[in-house]
Amino acid sequence: MPFTLSHAAAVLPAVRADGTGRGSLVPGVLVAGSFAPDMTYYAASVLSGAMRFGDVTHSLPGVFTVDVLIAWALVGLWLLVREPLVALLPRSRQGRTAALTRCGAPRARVRPSTAVWWYVSAVLGALSHVVWDAFTHLDRWGMRLFPVLGEDVAGSPLYWYLQYGGSAVAAVVLAVFVTYALRRTPAGEPAGVPVLSARDRCWAGAVIGGCALVAAVRRATRWWDYWGAREAKPWELVPTLCFGAGAGLVLGVLLYAVGVRLWRPALPVRPADSAHPADPAHPAQPAARGAFAGPPEAEAEAEAEADRVSVRRSRPGVR
Repeated sequence: MPFTLSHAAAVLPAVRADGTGRGSLVPGVLVAGSFAPDMTYYAASVLSGAMRFGDVTHSLPGVFTVDVLIAWALVGLWLLVREPLVALLPRSRQGRTAALTRCGAPRARVRPSTAVWWYVSAVLGALSHVVWDAFTHLDRWGMRLFPVLGEDVAGSPLYWYLQYGGSAVAAVVLAVFVTYALRRTPAGEPAGVPVLSARDRCWAGAVIGGCALVAAVRRATRWWDYWGAREAKPWELVPTLCFGAGAGLVLGVLLYAVGVRLWRPALPVRPADSAHPADPAHPAQPAARGAFAGPPEAEAEAEAEADRVSVRRSRPGVR
């Protein structure tokens, strides 16, 4: 698929609308596993030869080994950027998102059973990715099983329509699921979420958007220098743009998240602020219910205070 994020739609049957997993499956690891096989394609923006390693991550042995490690690494990165990302939303809209994504949830001790279900969830997520790609990419086993997928329709192979059309449909499914889940989640105080000023958000947008734009242009230019003279079709540039922008987006979000955690740390979460039980995987427990989000005036006052603090910090000699 040209849109890696769309792969998360394949694991939605294992995720409830309240953000919990069915059985002992861990939603965060399922989603990370569904992204894992494509991560080498994003890494190719800075690592030569990473594209070829995609053959390993999209193989059955890779599903049970390297994809699991990649998925776990992605979960670790998610836990780093989760609260800073929610902080980019308007304060009045952070409560439901913070509850659904378990912001501020305490970490629990990792038990052997926890590790087993993390492994199973990562494998199932990666397997869903590899099976889906088998029917939407050239020279995969799904194409060999159904040769008709390689036949041209209106100038493009049938698998191309499945690849791009499937990405678009899956993105819509994800949007509907997230919207439904957020509406079902009770509003509450955004526990563990930093308070950002308007100025902070502008800087965040510049850093994240700038990194994504620069990386996309660089990757696309490199691709065009190699393929452009060979009459490549314009739509073939889409995956390259997505991989380049995605790599830059990851870098930008990481820089932003580290900056927020260093210079705009959230207030400590009081026991009354969050009813999340301890969980090392964060999304496998019910969200806090019945918490009071506070009136809009209080939220506006908090953001105004953040602006004042930001201005004071920017003045020389002011601490």
